[in-house]
Amino acid sequence: MSKKYFKRIILLVLGVINFQSVFSQENYIAGFVIKNNADTLFGFIDYRNWGINPNKIKFKEHVDSLPIVFNPLDIIEFRVKDEIYVSGIVNTEVSPFQTNRLDFDTKLKIKVDTTFLQTLISGKKSLFYYKNSDGKENFYIKQDIGFELLINKKYLIDRDGSEYINENKKFLSQLTLYLDDCPVINSRMKKTSYSQQSLIKVFQDYYECAFLDIYFKKEKEKIGIEIGVFSGVSITTLKMSSVVKVSTEINLLVNADLNMSVNYSGGLFLDFVLPRNQRKWSISNEIIFTSYRFKGNSHDFKDERNYSFSTLELAFSYLKINTLVSYKYPIRNSFLFLKGGMSNGFVLSETNFQEITSVNRLYENTEVGLALNDTRDFEQGIIMGSGLKYQRYSFEIRYEIGNGISVYPALKTKTNRYYFLFGYTF
Repeated sequence: MSKKYFKRIILLVLGVINFQSVFSQENYIAGFVIKNNADTLFGFIDYRNWGINPNKIKFKEHVDSLPIVFNPLDIIEFRVKDEIYVSGIVNTEVSPFQTNRLDFDTKLKIKVDTTFLQTLISGKKSLFYYKNSDGKENFYIKQDIGFELLINKKYLIDRDGSEYINENKKFLSQLTLYLDDCPVINSRMKKTSYSQQSLIKVFQDYYECAFLDIYFKKEKEKIGIEIGVFSGVSITTLKMSSVVKVSTEINLLVNADLNMSVNYSGGLFLDFVLPRNQRKWSISNEIIFTSYRFKGNSHDFKDERNYSFSTLELAFSYLKINTLVSYKYPIRNSFLFLKGGMSNGFVLSETNFQEITSVNRLYENTEVGLALNDTRDFEQGIIMGSGLKYQRYSFEIRYEIGNGISVYPALKTKTNRYYFLFGYTF
């Protein structure tokens, strides 16, 4: 299989995913909406396990009904699965939050959004969550006049010519006032960070202190774990190149006509399935055995009385540890998936042989020895692949490019592997 053909497969898969994103599979489950006039409509909501808070939802009164689109101005609240969303027109802080994008601006950057806020805690004192399209997280408390943004902002400061990260933690004083009927909370507030679990913990402590009941609490979604095995074949090619002609030995390696190697591959995987977004994303860790064996001939011709030719054999087996990011998309009863990541391979066994016959005028000499006097005992590579999963079974095609076996700057090596793998999840 050529690289060109494999690229066509990847482009086809990406095209399918793009098509699916436009005409995406619906996921209607039981839920209800509360309209602005306080009427409750029971039915089915297109639930997406949103990673980013939605600004509209699709609702059906009956499974075979036409969907109705509701935005935050149309309804007060909706509930689906174990989640509650309430409508709100809120201030949201949109300053950069990634460490590598922080600046020296201490001022808050506020804009107004109309959205659905996710309820984290509901009761006498409530906590709400909003993650915008940029991935910025904001938290809110409910006051008589509406939702109050809990203020938090990270920014850079200059101290003696060095940059440091400082943080505006006004949210701590806001919570102190909001939960003022339980002074004990104040001593625990210092360790509170601007995150879901930390803020939920503060509210739980408050309800215990005030001897009040929590009407609703959003339970933390746990990371899923999947374990399985996979097995199949690998097709490997080895390319050797040199920018300069250093020696006859290297020239013979570069000119070698090596066969394609087809071998068994198999291993184990441990996937950590990430919460939200309908658990489409996962981090996969693999241990895989793979190997190759190349045989070939080569020649280095100067003239009719001065030339060399060789017979070459290279065979290596590896135990590889792969770390991959995987994305899956539902298609009817199956899942299409893409994955990519890094490979780290440790050499288990090595065959490294070359026989060189040199002819110089009237003399002929044959030497038997190592093709490479020194080889890598650790290979690194990049992996990308795609496949289909049905229930517990999967089939995958993947491509891996590695840095090969040569440790010499004058001789570059590159391995190209194509895997065809069948998998089973326990």
